[in-house]
Amino acid sequence: VSSGQHAASLGVGAEHSSQVLNSTAIQPVDDRKDHENIRASRWFMSVFLRFMLSDGAGAFFLSDTPSTDSLSLRVNWTHALSLANQAPLCMKLENRYALLSQDVSVLSEYLFPAAGKFLDDAFRRHDDTIDAYTIVLPHMSSFYFQRKMERVIASRCADPEHPTPYWTNLATVGNTGAASIFVMLDEFLRCGTLNGGDRLLLFVPESGQFNFNLVSLTAVAP
Repeated sequence: VSSGQHAASLGVGAEHSSQVLNSTAIQPVDDRKDHENIRASRWFMSVFLRFMLSDGAGAFFLSDTPSTDSLSLRVNWTHALSLANQAPLCMKLENRYALLSQDVSVLSEYLFPAAGKFLDDAFRRHDDTIDAYTIVLPHMSSFYFQRKMERVIASRCADPEHPTPYWTNLATVGNTGAASIFVMLDEFLRCGTLNGGDRLLLFVPESGQFNFNLVSLTAVAP
């Protein structure tokens, strides 16, 4: 659409994590007795994902012309960067056991410093600031990381005591992985609080390969 090859397209995100996390499918190694801190066990790294990931799907309709009868969102710019070369592997799916696991200690140590580097790089390249936005929609895998996400956003604002607000629907839909930002933006738009000229920043950090994405949007009235 951007290059003019097509007038419209669909962007789709879908997650079916229950296929590998269902209690009838998952058979985690139970090594709890070998660890004083249960969070360091392979058992925990696999089982906690069952209570953290949800199924979901969503889509964006992309067009070269705005809608004439409803609010549209203009894509100002997008930015993506992987910092997988700067952190150990965080998430893996073992072929032999079809066991999905995530090392939360790696996630906690590396994710948000990497996110800060990514944001600084994105705003510098696009000559933009987080203060220029009405709202930030950040993907969070868990409320366990909420305070860190808030600090990352606030530290990039001119006034950290009054940062750009953010919105999440994690409490209502859970972590739907690849579908999260699609589902989140849909629910936010249904709230009806957006006006023409408002700017939104979609922030999607992905922990498996420390791959980060930003989408800068501006609301356009019909």
